[in-house]
Amino acid sequence: MSDHMDELRALVQDYEAYLQSSFRELWQKVPIDPSNLEAYSVIGGLLSRQVTLSIQLARSPAAWNGHAASLFLRAQTDLHITLAWILGDLVDRARKYVLHGLGEEKLIIEQYKKEIEEMPDCDLRSQMEQLVEVKTAWVSSQRHEWMVEVNLGHWAHLDTRSMAIEADCEGLYKFAYKPFSQSAHSMWPHVSIYNCRQCESPLHRYHLIPELIDLHGDPDYLYRSCKYVDRSYESIVKRFGIALPVPMPLQWWSDYFSDDELPSEQEPNAGA
Repeated sequence: MSDHMDELRALVQDYEAYLQSSFRELWQKVPIDPSNLEAYSVIGGLLSRQVTLSIQLARSPAAWNGHAASLFLRAQTDLHITLAWILGDLVDRARKYVLHGLGEEKLIIEQYKKEIEEMPDCDLRSQMEQLVEVKTAWVSSQRHEWMVEVNLGHWAHLDTRSMAIEADCEGLYKFAYKPFSQSAHSMWPHVSIYNCRQCESPLHRYHLIPELIDLHGDPDYLYRSCKYVDRSYESIVKRFGIALPVPMPLQWWSDYFSDDELPSEQEPNAGA
């Protein structure tokens, strides 16, 4: 057991160190256009979040299971589709992404203001007023508030499937994003498998009953996370014609393990 834990700890530490160094190497080679800094802030931030999600999952081996890891992986597949789609028309699509986000924040601010109007003077009201000031200052630091529109639709004016098709990510959408969405939204295909067991009584027609199912950690989930980081790296590399001086994530993973030790992919969405 001790040897196993040492190996696991070494994997987590080495993987995190690789991601941190490779992220810096990659971003340093992106030829940033000074006239469109906002667009590069968007793709840089998205790439950073992709790496951060994978690092956070790596730090939590107990979460390498269908209960929790699928939430990370759903976010990672969603993020990659967004990044890949934005890279197809960097300046215009990044602007849409930013403006929609600012509009969402403006709507939240207005909802806070309405809530404050109906509150009596108290510590909570003072705290909410301070929160509104901070959020308003954040929005104003990027756009004049009167220029920010609230758009209740999808920020890209497309659904995720259409974005995925345009970004050449349809396979990822069908075999990873959609299955992981069942976990993120607690849909029946996920809940019936991961949170129920079959009753043993024939009188009850073997119906499903709730169960707290304990799952052991499976490094295959970290492998998948690594795979989605690899996809995002690849999108940046291809878009800007970058020669990365360090291994790509999947190559790093392959080098780290011998072929016969690579985690097996057992679920249908593992191939995405």
